Amino acid sequence: MSLSIITPWHNYPELIPAYETAVRGAEVIIIDNASDADCAEALRAMVERLGGVYIRNDKNDGFARANNQGLMKATGDVVVFLNSDVEATGDWQTIAANAKRGNLYGPTMNTQYVDGIPVMYLEGWCLIAHRDELEAIGGWNDLEFPGLYWEDNELCWRAHMNGIGLKQVWLPLRHLSNYTTSRTPGAYDASERNRAIYEAIVREGRDAL
Repeated sequence: MSLSIITPWHNYPELIPAYETAVRGAEVIIIDNASDADCAEALRAMVERLGGVYIRNDKNDGFARANNQGLMKATGDVVVFLNSDVEATGDWQTIAANAKRGNLYGPTMNTQYVDGIPVMYLEGWCLIAHRDELEAIGGWNDLEFPGLYWEDNELCWRAHMNGIGLKQVWLPLRHLSNYTTSRTPGAYDASERNRAIYEAIVREGRDAL
C-alpha cells in the first residue's frame, strides 16, 4: 500500500529534523498554517528535499481544514494525519501502510463521556485510515470545528456512525505531547465551544438510532 502523510504546521522549525527523519520515504503533504517567514522557508526546503507537497495558508484556519486540504492532495491508498511534534523510534511507516480497511487506527485511544455514557476516540496526533473511506464520510468537519480540539473526537464518532471501527495500534513513534499548543497563545480558546458542538453531535446521533 502507498502511504500519504498529512501534517498541518504552524511555526516551531526546530521540530523539522526529527519529523523529516520520521516521514522520509512516504508522500508528505505539509499544510503551512501561516507560519512565520523563517519557519515557512525551512518548511519549503524540507518539502523540496522530500519531494512532497507544500500548501501555504495566509491565515491559520485550524487543524481540521488543513487536514482536509491535505486529504484533497493525497494520492496514497492509506493516509496518516500526523502532528509535527513527533520522533520515530523504528519503522512505523510499514505498520501504517499495512492498515486494513474498515477501521481508523492510531497509537492513542481514549474515552470521553457525554451525559455519562463513554465514547471512545483515537487522538488526532496520529490517525491512520484508507483514503477512500475517509473521503466517503466527508473527511474532517472543518465547518463546525474551525479551532483546535475535539475535531478528532467528532471524526471518530462519525466514523463509528458509518460502520468504521476504531482500533489502537502500537507504533514506534514518540509524540512530544502539547509541544506546539502549549507554546501557542490562544491555542485552547475554542476548546469549550468545540466540546459543546461535539456533545450536541453525539446526542443527535444517539437520538437517531
